[in-house]
Amino acid sequence: MDTTLDNLTSRHRLMILVAMTGSLAMIMMDTTVVGVALATIGDDLGLDETTQAWVVNAYLLAMASLIALGGRVGDLIGKARAFRIGVSVFAFSSLGCGLAESGAALVGFRVLQAVGAVLMQPASSAMVVSVAEPGREGRFMGFYIGISMLGLVAGPVLGGVIATHLGWSWIFFINLPIAAFALAMTFLVRLPSLRDPGKGLDLWSVFLLVISLPLCIGALQQGGVWGFADPRTLAGIGVGLFGLVLFIRRQGRVSRPLVNLELLKDRGFLADAGMLGLMQFALTGTAIQLPILTQATWGFDPQQAGLATLPLVLPVVLLVQAAGRLYDRFGVRRLAVPAAVIASMSVVLLGVAAIERSLPLLFTGMVVLGMSMPFVNMPANTDGMRRVVPERRGLASGLLQTVRMTGSTVGVAVTAAIAANFELGADALMQLDCGDVSQEVVQRAAAGDPKAFSTVAASVPDDSECLDVIRTGISAGIGWGFVVAGIVASTAFLAAVRWRPGTMEVQSPSSRGR
Repeated sequence: MDTTLDNLTSRHRLMILVAMTGSLAMIMMDTTVVGVALATIGDDLGLDETTQAWVVNAYLLAMASLIALGGRVGDLIGKARAFRIGVSVFAFSSLGCGLAESGAALVGFRVLQAVGAVLMQPASSAMVVSVAEPGREGRFMGFYIGISMLGLVAGPVLGGVIATHLGWSWIFFINLPIAAFALAMTFLVRLPSLRDPGKGLDLWSVFLLVISLPLCIGALQQGGVWGFADPRTLAGIGVGLFGLVLFIRRQGRVSRPLVNLELLKDRGFLADAGMLGLMQFALTGTAIQLPILTQATWGFDPQQAGLATLPLVLPVVLLVQAAGRLYDRFGVRRLAVPAAVIASMSVVLLGVAAIERSLPLLFTGMVVLGMSMPFVNMPANTDGMRRVVPERRGLASGLLQTVRMTGSTVGVAVTAAIAANFELGADALMQLDCGDVSQEVVQRAAAGDPKAFSTVAASVPDDSECLDVIRTGISAGIGWGFVVAGIVASTAFLAAVRWRPGTMEVQSPSSRGR
């Protein structure tokens, strides 16, 4: 049975916050937890490099394509019901991922995980803002966003430790107790429904979005494999963009759009969305590539590669609550603008560290990035949600999360494609003296496969030309990917200057701190 916002006690509000936060942390953790164990999964299931990449990409792409639909479904059936269904689907699909015995099954269950996630994430975000007591929105969202960011950046740490000691299946099984806890809490507390059914779904909008966005981003992801001049890549991007243009035009014509573009007429909301998308572009691509970099360049095992990201994780843990309190006091602009600039510069610094193969510089960049991100994501997300009345926050959350997940997916695709373009050609690799290692293993090592790199490293001296050339190619490719990600993220400053005082007409509370 659901309840209303007025009937919630302070204790119940905190219980809802904990349940919603745990669910989002689980969703974000599954974005990055897999990357550090991909080589092990590939060996166990016999996956080629393209299929291994799709174990990560399928989850991100499905989330980006469906999350606006998930937000609208939450409005139609109620946020509480959408959340419960989403948690159940996510738990079932996580079990399926852990039990998968083929690449096709694993990728399929990863897509199903995304279906559960898109029902949970917009509902949970809308719920947290709605149940927060007046004046405490920043603290609630600081906890919610901060712990979810911790899940994102801590994914490689947990993935490395779990895959090393328990096996890769347990990086998915770990979701089961978290999902059970979140689901149990929703029945104990009786969540508010926050339902706004309106006129239902526009099926043409759904069709255009779920076809066009995967085509466009999927082709971009495959560009690193096929080549960006390949007709398949160009056709996929072109058809996808055309479909997205049709989708956007339709949203302005229907009475109940899937993505309410009216929200973007508010310059503050537009700035919030732009900031989140650009920051997520840099953060997700960086978080996924860092373990690959440390394993292939410095020979770390999965556990060491995961632990090496702690300089990124710990500042998030230490500063997340401070970000929430400061938002309540100063608002979004004074926090997010300088933090976005610092975060962008730190990603560029990571790129320089990778190119120079400098671990101290790499760790410095991670610390600075971890210190700045809580002061960008939490204020921008909270500000965007506060601009909409509670019943319509599913739409607002769906739009914000679509932008974020699109940024994540494109960021992963772009950084991976740049890294792939720096791979040594077969002719160059054949000229290297890599001992008794087969040419196939050498090529896989040059492409960044951690296990293949370990095989090569065990067969030749550490100061050999073979290892030095392979390391240089991998670190340069990933490093330039980071540099591009940092430059793209720096344009968030242009989005930030669009913040203006005031709120949308649909919301009665006055804007504060902007």
